[in-house]
Amino acid sequence: MLVPQCYIAAVPKHVDHAARRRELADAACRVIARNGLSATTLADVAAESGWSIGSIRHYFPDKDQLIEAALWRVGERVDERIRRRTAGGMTVADLRAAAAELLPLDASRREEALVHLAFMAQAAVVPALADAAEEAARRLHEPLAARFAHAIRAGELPAGLDAEHEAARLRLLLDGLALELVTTPRRASASWALGILDEHLAALAAPPARSAAGPGRAAGPGRAAGPGRAAGRSGRKAAQVSDTGR
Repeated sequence: MLVPQCYIAAVPKHVDHAARRRELADAACRVIARNGLSATTLADVAAESGWSIGSIRHYFPDKDQLIEAALWRVGERVDERIRRRTAGGMTVADLRAAAAELLPLDASRREEALVHLAFMAQAAVVPALADAAEEAARRLHEPLAARFAHAIRAGELPAGLDAEHEAARLRLLLDGLALELVTTPRRASASWALGILDEHLAALAAPPARSAAGPGRAAGPGRAAGPGRAAGRSGRKAAQVSDTGR
């Protein structure tokens, strides 16, 4: 009896392309943080990730697209950590926690800061990267602005503050602190950076100081037009006249 031979076709393996792109972007982050952006090549990322250059080119045809993906992955990682740390909370304490996630206070965040700084320097001279730089700034800005807005509505911060403006100011402060932490690590410490962040937030929450001289701006520092200043001006004018006479 002849038994027909059966052929079982191989089942195509399902590939999670989103996960693969994240894996390659994470590898690119590690290489950029270690070697710098200019010295990073597709071959380096292939060696780091364990995938071939051809596989990388399937997802990222050129280096610029790969480093854009690395920057996007940095933002995604920050977003994930902020959600875990704050659990959706919107208080000033949650704002502080979100801000701290943007500082290079451990190895992972240092890697992200190095990628971010390297990309921004590159975007300054490569116009094609401008859109990605703008998107990265937006992603870092949004969680701060949302928490500022909530804290102002809840009365934790003064009603006169503008959430968008304060988020921009805080982001600039964090950029400066991050730069100090990665470029001068022997002088700048995590406790120093967090102390400055806490001082900034405390100053925002403090009620505005009231002038001892009552309403008006005339009595502010450097503005008082009292007798001393008037006399000073008169004396200087007289001296100028006297000097001219000589």
